[in-house]
Amino acid sequence: MYNRIALCVALCALAGCASTPQRFFTLDMAPSAQRTGVNIEIQHIRVADPLLGKQLLIRKSPTELEYYAVGQWASQLDELLTEKFYAEFGPRTAGTPALHLSGWLQAFEQIDLPGGGAEAHIKLTLVFRDPVRSRTEPPLLEKTYELRAPAPAAEAAAVAETLSRGVEALAEQIVNDARSL
Repeated sequence: MYNRIALCVALCALAGCASTPQRFFTLDMAPSAQRTGVNIEIQHIRVADPLLGKQLLIRKSPTELEYYAVGQWASQLDELLTEKFYAEFGPRTAGTPALHLSGWLQAFEQIDLPGGGAEAHIKLTLVFRDPVRSRTEPPLLEKTYELRAPAPAAEAAAVAETLSRGVEALAEQIVNDARSL
């Protein structure tokens, strides 16, 4: 009896030693460019249900989702995006009015491609508002930003890096739109 218990304990301990350690990813928080002339204040970014956890999402097919078993974000996606956008939007410019930005993150994922390979996919709907105007008035702009970019490999680190670069590209579009308002 004791031999069986000892064998079970040894097998469990061995299985624990053989398991793959969890890997954590974040976005590159260094600004990719110097942007000035626009002040953007992020009010809130909602996140779609499949993205609420910290696991990196994989879209296996149009109807099947899964998550990396050992890859996850270091923080919630709304926190990571807010921090990254502030880094990308640059320092506030004195004397320039601020725009309020809120949005909904619908996709932040790896898409497995037929025949192999993967791409990073971001879809974010944003609403630009003038903080002086009433919230019952129509927004200055409501726009959906979407980006797909090939990942160098269908693995968590490569996809996280590609998503980070994708946020930088979207930030440039957002700043350009804000300047035109």
